[in-house]
Amino acid sequence: MKLIICENYDEVMEQAAQITIGIIKNKPNCVLGLPTGSTPIGLYNNLAKEYAAGKLDFSQVKSFNLDEYYPISPDNDQSYRYFMNKHLFSRINIDINNTRVPNGNSEDPHKECDEYEKAITAAGGIDLQILGIGNNGHIGFNEPDENLIAHTHMTKLTDNTIEANSRFFEKPGDVPRRALTMGMASIMKARKILMIVTGRAKHKALMTMLSENITTNIPASLLKLHPDVTIICDKASYEEKYLGIDIGGTQIKYGVVSDADEIVSIFAEDTDTSSEQALLSQLETIARKMMELYNIQGIGIGLPGHVSTRTGRVGLCVNLPFDNTDVEGYLSKSLGISVRIAKDANCAVIAEHFAGIGRQFDNIMTITLGTGVGGGLILNNALYTGTNENGAEIGHIITHASGRKCGCGQQGCFEQYGSVTALIEETRKAVATNPGSILANCANNELNGKTVFTAVDAGCPVAAKVLDNWLEEISLGIKSLAQIFSPDIVVLTGAIMNDAEKIIPALSAKCSGVKIVRSHLKSSAGIVGAAMLQYKNIK
Repeated sequence: MKLIICENYDEVMEQAAQITIGIIKNKPNCVLGLPTGSTPIGLYNNLAKEYAAGKLDFSQVKSFNLDEYYPISPDNDQSYRYFMNKHLFSRINIDINNTRVPNGNSEDPHKECDEYEKAITAAGGIDLQILGIGNNGHIGFNEPDENLIAHTHMTKLTDNTIEANSRFFEKPGDVPRRALTMGMASIMKARKILMIVTGRAKHKALMTMLSENITTNIPASLLKLHPDVTIICDKASYEEKYLGIDIGGTQIKYGVVSDADEIVSIFAEDTDTSSEQALLSQLETIARKMMELYNIQGIGIGLPGHVSTRTGRVGLCVNLPFDNTDVEGYLSKSLGISVRIAKDANCAVIAEHFAGIGRQFDNIMTITLGTGVGGGLILNNALYTGTNENGAEIGHIITHASGRKCGCGQQGCFEQYGSVTALIEETRKAVATNPGSILANCANNELNGKTVFTAVDAGCPVAAKVLDNWLEEISLGIKSLAQIFSPDIVVLTGAIMNDAEKIIPALSAKCSGVKIVRSHLKSSAGIVGAAMLQYKNIK
């Protein structure tokens, strides 16, 4: 699938015209599949001008239109036959007998659909199928559904499509409720497909189509299975996007974010911690994949450990194979695009401050519960980084003197007791000493951060004790930090917060006077904040 991004509507139509002209000149008796609607009018204007200038000959060209309302007379000024005659056929030297539009006046619409399909086959198939995209992802009148019909057929229009098309009719009640349309298999048989997309209203449909999913709920997404598809769109429909990458010790989450703080898509994969180069290569592969799909203008990356925004290097990193690694320099050079890095917890607090639950507060603390414990601080509306750029390393305050050894070199760090890693380890110990418990039974299937919550839901007292002890450890850290920084709000993030209803009330009770909430951005906070490093130019 090839994507061409143009400045505006006129450029899109010029590019589309050049592709169409190339097909006609290369094969004068080609077969074109044509769309209607407001979008292709500019294309038809360009083709008519080329003919008027004596540069294009349509005398041998055949055409088949995608669809037609049913029932509707061909001389009705809202019929697609009328549209095509007005905007293209009457302005060029095409033989009108070589143009086919489904007969919206047919007494037997099902027979009309069968004959239409046979006529396409008899013409040798479609060389270039030109398409638009509906606001709900339909092409032709193939509407979102669990099941799609393969060939030309009669279909009911969705309320969404009826509403979108009502602007062409005197009143909404005049819009036909049915249509005759080529099916998805008919469209996919075309040798080449050209999709033209313009305008902000088509942004969501286009972005959903370009995501990794292929689904009948977005019929246009099926085009990704075709070997020769070109999409030409304008910036209004595509927008400039930024890639946010949130690197954790076990998983990399990444997503595309617009400068309107809108999350376009989110993905995740396991972190390759086998070596420094393996992880850098993984990040490069992720970035290239997203850059092929989206108009990425910059990349932001959030990482745990000692991160220098001045040098772009990642120093000691407990859970990743980085040690004074020039992450920014390596990726910027290999990708040819701006890359910025920051501490992952700082990315989370940036996102909460600008786009999340912390927008109305001047002093915010985020605590990310994951493989370790991360933290970020907004103090008096400014990101706190400290003189070494690694301030707010709250996971490494000491909550247990002479306690467990931490990868940072200290003993008794908060993250050794309050992280999800610590919760899993305590769960493992409880299973070993209580082999007949519900918790042990749950752990037989899979032991992870969610196991204890599953067992608590099943009424296990052993699991309830493990959970309460873990929350007590977290409360110890929160109460200490609150005494130092006195935040307006403490925002908890991380995938473990999917069970927030078992976490927030208990912590609030244990930390009287501290406002504790779950992130509204949930596990995407790090992604959004990383992208914001670029489009909000946060230092």
